[in-house]
Amino acid sequence: MKAAPLLLLALVLGTSLVSAQTPVLSPPDSVRRGEPGFAMLSPLSAGSKASDYTLSVRYADGSASPAYQGFFAPGSSGGREVPSAGPSAVVLRAETLMFLFSAPVNAALGPAVMVVYGPGGVPVGEAGFSVTDRVFSREDLYLDSALTGIRIDPDPRKTEQALRYQAVLASADPTAVFLDGGFVKPVETERRTSVFGLRRRYVYFSGEVDVTTHNGIDYGCPTGSPVIAAGAGRVVMAEDRIVTGNTIILEHLPGAFTIYMHLDTMAVPVGAVVARGAFIGTVGKTGLATGPHLHWEFRIRGIACDPEALVGLDKIPSIRRMIPAIEGG
Repeated sequence: MKAAPLLLLALVLGTSLVSAQTPVLSPPDSVRRGEPGFAMLSPLSAGSKASDYTLSVRYADGSASPAYQGFFAPGSSGGREVPSAGPSAVVLRAETLMFLFSAPVNAALGPAVMVVYGPGGVPVGEAGFSVTDRVFSREDLYLDSALTGIRIDPDPRKTEQALRYQAVLASADPTAVFLDGGFVKPVETERRTSVFGLRRRYVYFSGEVDVTTHNGIDYGCPTGSPVIAAGAGRVVMAEDRIVTGNTIILEHLPGAFTIYMHLDTMAVPVGAVVARGAFIGTVGKTGLATGPHLHWEFRIRGIACDPEALVGLDKIPSIRRMIPAIEGG
């Protein structure tokens, strides 16, 4: 069977009369720590609004996820009346509502439950899936005096930038439905200097140590190397930040963002809608960077997940199968 674009694969419902059938929530069988997953709710009746539906996940230890915003795939009718040839002027089309969520790198292993809430916060679907383990690497990163200062010295501007950055990543614009295919890598190189989920120790100039998780992938590239949009999306941030340098954020789906850090130049303004593969800037070493590289992140409602898990996803026959993300060295 010929592969169909991402997000349209689940919409093989055709145009049919909407029945009173209870919507069914279809989760993936399992999701690994630090990876995204799609869930689908179908059918929804005519006139349903995606913005009325959210999905929440409760993990085995009782912890809960943020609320993930539902969306209809680009080009779908959204449960509205559509033209029809034949005896009736229009028919009502049942739609599939989709959700993109992420299992945190430290998510409790084992059974998890997802629930979809509809208008008025009423539960309309529930299903179980499992969270499976993934092994992450470790590294030490030694910082000189200047880089140590960027990371730890107090600065009101740095605090203000961090708060705005966190607010963007915690948001979800219901109209931001652009992604119509899997991601492409934002740079040509295959050289990864740091991989997703790395347990990183920052060793400061003073000898003190701070332990963090690396929330993206670092691609080592010469300064000036072109950077492209991993997927279709809208630019929601393009600014010079103290810690991450020249930084661009794209929103691809409601609450789903890719982030491009340490750029030398930025070529797109806030508000621009870009296609997958569009030129957005060049690789640099601005901000907290020990050398020229692109730091690339993917976050869903603020939860970091492996961006390479969506690379090439539209080349396989079902969105419910995820390409295993690269483990790295």
